[in-house]
Amino acid sequence: MYSSFDIFDTCLVRTCGFPHNVFDILALEILGENSSESLRADFVNTRISAEEIARGKKQAEVTLKEIYQECNFEGLTNINKDTILNKEIEVERKVLVGVSSIREQIKKIHQQGENVFFISDMYLPETFIKEVLIREGFWKENDKLYVSCVSGKTKHNGTLFDLVAKENHIPFKKWQHWGDNKHSDYIIPKQKGIKARLVKHEFSRYEHKLLEQTIYPEIFINQQMAGIQKAIRLSLGSTPQVDLASNIVIPLLTTFVFQIIEDAQKENIKKIFFLARDGYLPYYITKLLQTQYPDIQVEYFYTSRSALYFPGLDSPDINSLKNMFGKLTGKNLVEVFIDRTNIDITSFIPNERNTILTSEKQGYKILEQLYNNPLFVEKINQEYKRQRKLVEKYFIQTGLASNEKAAIVDIRGTRKCHMIINDILQAMGYPKVKGYYMEVTKDRISTAKAGNYFSVFFSERYKLANKPFKYLGGLYAIIEQYFCSTGSQRTIQYEEKNNKIAPVYEDGSSYEYGKKICNLHEIIADRYIQYLIDNHLISCDKEMIPLVYGNLYSFATIPYMNDLAALKNIRVNDDKFHYLPLINKHPLIHLLKRKYDKNEWSNGSKAYTLYSTIGEKFGRIILSKLQK
Repeated sequence: MYSSFDIFDTCLVRTCGFPHNVFDILALEILGENSSESLRADFVNTRISAEEIARGKKQAEVTLKEIYQECNFEGLTNINKDTILNKEIEVERKVLVGVSSIREQIKKIHQQGENVFFISDMYLPETFIKEVLIREGFWKENDKLYVSCVSGKTKHNGTLFDLVAKENHIPFKKWQHWGDNKHSDYIIPKQKGIKARLVKHEFSRYEHKLLEQTIYPEIFINQQMAGIQKAIRLSLGSTPQVDLASNIVIPLLTTFVFQIIEDAQKENIKKIFFLARDGYLPYYITKLLQTQYPDIQVEYFYTSRSALYFPGLDSPDINSLKNMFGKLTGKNLVEVFIDRTNIDITSFIPNERNTILTSEKQGYKILEQLYNNPLFVEKINQEYKRQRKLVEKYFIQTGLASNEKAAIVDIRGTRKCHMIINDILQAMGYPKVKGYYMEVTKDRISTAKAGNYFSVFFSERYKLANKPFKYLGGLYAIIEQYFCSTGSQRTIQYEEKNNKIAPVYEDGSSYEYGKKICNLHEIIADRYIQYLIDNHLISCDKEMIPLVYGNLYSFATIPYMNDLAALKNIRVNDDKFHYLPLINKHPLIHLLKRKYDKNEWSNGSKAYTLYSTIGEKFGRIILSKLQK
């Protein structure tokens, strides 16, 4: 069996979404980002019109050179046409990406010892197309390439299939062809007896939502964003995890990073510290953007509540510990001490080792017994001084303790860690740092106590808003423990090694699946940022915000089954001892009770329950009615 493949939109897709967006990128490359919209529109119109004129003069496929013979850029640019032509090829080189599933199909054919014929109705040069096929892993020695602008034949009228058959002695009945164009790649070859297979690289439902939002008429940012997300999915091989990260996770976190950088530049902040572990992926994305913003230094800062809360106290007295521990009912005091102070108190209260507290009074009584023991008081005071000294040394070592303007980044919180960091810095004689958050909670510490901050979302405002904004509040566990998952160990305190302060990690706190997700998110972030740069979208960061949030709102309101497939095995926790599923399949009656675990995503569990019981189509209808 002989095999042939169409090239564009079959083997290769463009990160800019559609061919015409190549010309918008070309206009920016030639005229510059500071050029006027009208000048760029005239440039693009000239290029498109020239192709129409060239095609009107020739029945066969035109060449790129013939198109540029009809271009007249006079009054638009002094750059000569040959340079612009070569720049267009360069733009195409950057935006073309290979489709993983087609590459695997061709690989199987090659492994059977067969060669592949690549056939395209295209004006781009044959040498360039072959170069891209080689780069993207499609081409193997002895494969053949047929391009209509070289041969003068086309798939559209069937003559290119005839030429390939004649030159290679191929019987049509022993030929299979893959392509995306219904007429040229399916109807025409099928009429000849070729086994034709129609390829459809569809936009995802979130990408379709982007395409529906044509907000900016001067440049099709929505099309380019949809094209970038589609290209990432297809280049990596579409899975629920890849799809969710490409359509929701990385666009959201990248938008967050853009907002941080913009504000930091206004505030003249020169150094930004991303707090472990939730801050890792925003840190990674910011590092990818470093060439675009070279004046801002970024650091990954190893810390956690366990590493800061205890040494951040004014003193380790009983009242300070009561405030730090919060509610004790239903908890084990030994576990609470380990989680919040890294001190094992088992030797001081051996009879209470497995006790689950039934009241606050019971917990306070045991605390009072501990503070009546001089050995415990000596132990906790010594440990407090040791941990505080190490924290201060770490602040100095990393440069957080500095007179230079700096900021910290966290994903979500009450801002307690921010307050502690600033209290310690001020006690050391250094200025406060600003805080950046994706979301702050209703019970957050005020600016007066914790210092200045910026946040994208404020949790108390969700219930005041209209749908679908109100459903963002349910995403906090997903964002912290899936979107920003690292799978790395949690920092619980610090130690000094070889005159350097190093983080001490919690035993058993690494998470292999989390590491895999983080690695995938890094790969997707690499591509997403590079494609934004290639598409000149870095300067459109503000315009991208409503498009990214639109998909986030849709995800938060009624997720798709494909989204839930990525999340169904995720377990989330408040501390090292207690883990629960992020989403659950419940009995249908449970949906009426509306009772869910603290960190459970209720909308996700509702959707998962309904889809698993009655199917996604009807499940979405019921969910939309329940939410009215």
